[in-house]
Amino acid sequence: MAKVPDGQDAATWDGKGEVWFKIYAEKATSSGGQLSWASLNKGSVSTTIPKSLPSGDYLLRIEHIALHMASNAGGAQFYISCAQVKVTGGGSGKPSPLVSFPGVYTASDPGIKVNIYSGVSGVLTS
Repeated sequence: MAKVPDGQDAATWDGKGEVWFKIYAEKATSSGGQLSWASLNKGSVSTTIPKSLPSGDYLLRIEHIALHMASNAGGAQFYISCAQVKVTGGGSGKPSPLVSFPGVYTASDPGIKVNIYSGVSGVLTS
């Protein structure tokens, strides 16, 4: 998510810079060296916005990374969706770390460049 700056509008703010923070990530599990995810073949995934998140307008980035071709750098396929969210009754938290898109990932990061069919050690720890 990224908090829309005061005086800006969620419909027009571009979300540039180190303003994005993570509220959820689904980690893979491994069985017999094969990776799997709890959301496999599901039509939706739910998460709770942290109660400490300050009130305001936010951009929400939903990301799914297809890894079937990720054994080569640049082979991971990113599927992105976005939403505008208004948080009310929020808290006084300060989400961190803040990252930017593009820039937070490189094509050779573990979990972005990975052979999901073999050699998955190290992928489950990040």
